[in-house]
Amino acid sequence: MDIEVRPIAESDLDAADLIVRDAFGTFLGMDMFGDTDLMRTRFRAEHVVALGAYADGELVGSNLTTRWGSVAYFGPLSVTPRLWDGGIGARLVDAALGVFTGWGATHQGLFTFAHSPRHHRLYQKFGFWPRFLTAIMSRGVTGVPAGGTAWARLTEVPDRAAVVAACGELTGAILPGLDVRGEIGAVIDQKLGDVLLLGDDPGRPDALAVCHAGAGTEAGSGFCYVKFAAVRPGPDAGAHFAGLLDACHAYAAGTGARRLALGVNTARHGAYRHLVASGFRTDVPGVTMHRPNEEGYDRADVYLIDDWR
Repeated sequence: MDIEVRPIAESDLDAADLIVRDAFGTFLGMDMFGDTDLMRTRFRAEHVVALGAYADGELVGSNLTTRWGSVAYFGPLSVTPRLWDGGIGARLVDAALGVFTGWGATHQGLFTFAHSPRHHRLYQKFGFWPRFLTAIMSRGVTGVPAGGTAWARLTEVPDRAAVVAACGELTGAILPGLDVRGEIGAVIDQKLGDVLLLGDDPGRPDALAVCHAGAGTEAGSGFCYVKFAAVRPGPDAGAHFAGLLDACHAYAAGTGARRLALGVNTARHGAYRHLVASGFRTDVPGVTMHRPNEEGYDRADVYLIDDWR
């Protein structure tokens, strides 16, 4: 076959979505996507490049590359099952690394299955190494927390541009160059959910959370999904993290969600322990692989929620 890797055409999004579902469903023996939509929502986002593998002109695989400022990750990577072990996955990884180089991303990574040596071997060939586990967690949404911490929705803030810039300053204080303003823009522009801002002054938030809610987003029916959340470093970080979780719970309840879902790397020990104590349970254990093999923002004192799937 003649394999070509290039950006996916919009007309191929339906085919790409089917391949992702087929590939992961075949590997796991279950449907993990439901009525979520990763392919189309990320394709429309300015900070994502969607790559496709074409065999004799037919789409047979894809890989989504995402830029968070100086941090970049790829996935989900999928190849139609009938063509597994044919080198197409490696071609998609190599193309993703080319995108990362163009972005100047200094910390690169991916999420994969902790129990799959096959995946680990593939990514190690490109210099990615597994570090701590990442737990994809959830808990039920019942009632509204009685906490008194002030929070606001970005969609209700007048000077949105200034607040978004302040969010970039907050994440940069955790790791220089870390910037999720692309995620913020995607959620707001596509009406996928909202961004929660913790504190009395949205112009200098103590914490932020980028949330998806409902079908057609990365959450799915009955779910509110925290795609990314971070707390400003400092002595009050733990208390602010608790307040941020309460805000996410209240927002989830307001959307009618039955469950609140999120991801956390277990190297962020304070955040992980707080989530466990707050009733979150692990639904999917995975591992992040990093290039170079460095901690990035996966440090014990960092209160940050994210998911590189």
